[in-house]
Amino acid sequence: MTRCIAHLTRPRLRIRSSCLAISLILGCRGGFAEPSGEEVMEDQFFKDFPIVISPTHLVQPLADSPVAVTVIDRELIDAMGVRQIPDLLRRVVGYVVAYESNLVPVVSYHGLNGGYTHRMQVLIDGRSVYDPVFGGVHWATLPLVIEDIERIEVVRGPNAATDGANAFLSTISIITRQAAEDRGTTLQTRIGNNGIRDLYIRQGQTSNPLDYRLSAAFQEDQGVKNRYDSQQTYYLAGRLESRPSANTQVSAQIGYKSGDFQYGFEDPTTAPSFGLCFSPHTRPIHDGYAQLRWEHNPNATEQTVFQTYFSELKAKTAYQQPTVCGGLWDERTYLVRRYDADVRRRWTPFENARLVVGAGARLDQVEAFDQVDGFPGSPWRNNVENQHQRIFGNLEYRFAKEWLLNMGGLLERHSLMDGEVFFSPRIALNYHLTDAQTLRFGWSRAVRIPSFLEETWNNDLWAQKGGLAAETIESREIGYLGQFPDWGLRLDLRIFRNRTRDLLNIVFDQSPLQTLNGGYATITGFEAQTQWDITSTTTLRFAYAFTTIDSDNPFNIHYTNSTPRHISDLFLRHQLRDDLMASLGFNYVSNMEWLEGGTPVSSARYLDFHLARKLKLPRSTGTIAFTAQNLLGDQASYLDT
Repeated sequence: MTRCIAHLTRPRLRIRSSCLAISLILGCRGGFAEPSGEEVMEDQFFKDFPIVISPTHLVQPLADSPVAVTVIDRELIDAMGVRQIPDLLRRVVGYVVAYESNLVPVVSYHGLNGGYTHRMQVLIDGRSVYDPVFGGVHWATLPLVIEDIERIEVVRGPNAATDGANAFLSTISIITRQAAEDRGTTLQTRIGNNGIRDLYIRQGQTSNPLDYRLSAAFQEDQGVKNRYDSQQTYYLAGRLESRPSANTQVSAQIGYKSGDFQYGFEDPTTAPSFGLCFSPHTRPIHDGYAQLRWEHNPNATEQTVFQTYFSELKAKTAYQQPTVCGGLWDERTYLVRRYDADVRRRWTPFENARLVVGAGARLDQVEAFDQVDGFPGSPWRNNVENQHQRIFGNLEYRFAKEWLLNMGGLLERHSLMDGEVFFSPRIALNYHLTDAQTLRFGWSRAVRIPSFLEETWNNDLWAQKGGLAAETIESREIGYLGQFPDWGLRLDLRIFRNRTRDLLNIVFDQSPLQTLNGGYATITGFEAQTQWDITSTTTLRFAYAFTTIDSDNPFNIHYTNSTPRHISDLFLRHQLRDDLMASLGFNYVSNMEWLEGGTPVSSARYLDFHLARKLKLPRSTGTIAFTAQNLLGDQASYLDT
């Protein structure tokens, strides 16, 4: 699609030829927060290598990270001009983004999934948004908008040694903006084809020792082509930051998003999802959280952090089945609550070493109600909980000038798995060939525990008896990072081999459905991403991934075909003049097959264009932007219909 807007993106089964949108941003901004201990340490590092914290909870230059990381910073976010969070991930090497519907954006890294990305952890300011019921992430209902994001760190590989179970193939860590970065009032509106109507308002204030930000947004559009798929969402968030002393910072956040999502096909008898027969209907969803963080930095080498949060997700589906499917009333609701707290401490135990250790506990509770009138056994009630405890640590030790060792792991217990204890270790050795070139050798092991649906669910669709084993993955990789200042070039290369076992598989050739352990998948490949500053005003980013999967394809599930063999992405940004910026993005994905309700889709090519001009207004600043997406015409996304 094309659109004219400061940020825009249109989901679809077959993505429309073009989508146009225009956005206008007006605001008065300024002010910055006092740097935390982590930020002080960042200043000590060589700025040209990105600084990351997600792999280990230690602030590290990318060259010292034990695993490959792609950073999407605010500058890149603004240059892309997209509207939906999943579309930001097209710029990450090896990632595939598709849309089953407006309600179900699909994000994949190394395949093995359909509409739910079971094997990927997603964090927002350290808060897990992984859904314990279905496994995966509800991207459309996250209580967050792109305008409030500062950066995204994507860990390309298992990260269970830091984040625990379900950080299996990758971790996406989203970091929001500090309150002091958004002083004043900002107003943004978007108008585009396909019914796009968005409004965003932000108010921030900085004072000593208190900063705050309030954000509100409304979004609507008509959704995916050939679907009953319009949406209306409302978003409200607040952030408060206080510095009671020079070395202590306290922050509190609260956020809420609600929406009405249309769902279904115009001809419900052809709905491909699990072979079910949906009548078009509207699904109301409510998602909210509250979070508190305390941080103490007595000096540049010590830090203690305590964080706790509560989140709640409510969802409901209710509709009359079509006559050809029985005409029964079908209603399903579920409520998910999460309580989490963790503490960690970082210090220097001896010369040339840094250590971080921590512990945490989490409680996931689900109340679900399923009713199909006239169906034997209806209604069904599933009340499930999982108590999760964890301890973790990572040691960074520079035992020679050129050599850096990262060694760590996480020990965790899950009551859902009858109290079974899992250990996820990782070791990585980085060899600095020069100050600007690094080789990385890494090994890790991770687990994915079954979701509630896979382990315990019972209704007319599912019959789970429990006793499933956790999936395991063993990962090996060799990476290279190079920086060539004379050419303005950065290079990130990686080869990997991931061996998974005890895969959890939905068996479709029986009713009710059931999940069973079985089979393996060995994922091997090569990734390359580069950034070339051609001139001071022109930057080119290029990424390419080659991936293959060897699998026994248990239960006739085609894991072998579930990832594209070739993915490439090119993004060009050019500053035409001080007040005018343009960008062009091209993304290619070779043919693949989505699992769990998706279909085989042919290769897809996406071309996007974004143009933004800064405005000088009395007592304020502004931006007007035009975005055009999917300029190459209809593309198969998730379902080839």
